[in-house]
Amino acid sequence: MYASLLRRLTTKGFRNGMSGSTPWLVVGIVAGGLRVLKHIARDDEEVLYRTVVKAGDVFEVVSRPKK
Repeated sequence: MYASLLRRLTTKGFRNGMSGSTPWLVVGIVAGGLRVLKHIARDDEEVLYRTVVKAGDVFEVVSRPKK
């Protein structure tokens, strides 16, 4: 919900702001900045391998410390 709200505010802010509304332009810039910060600060794990686990399958999970 938070992401969709920021996306809407960014879009509406830039559209209305480029049409001449300074307050909407400020809203668009702030919402866009928050989206960029959220994108930079995300902590996605890298998926190395993905498969379906069936009954009887054995697998080992190995992890490494973060750098």
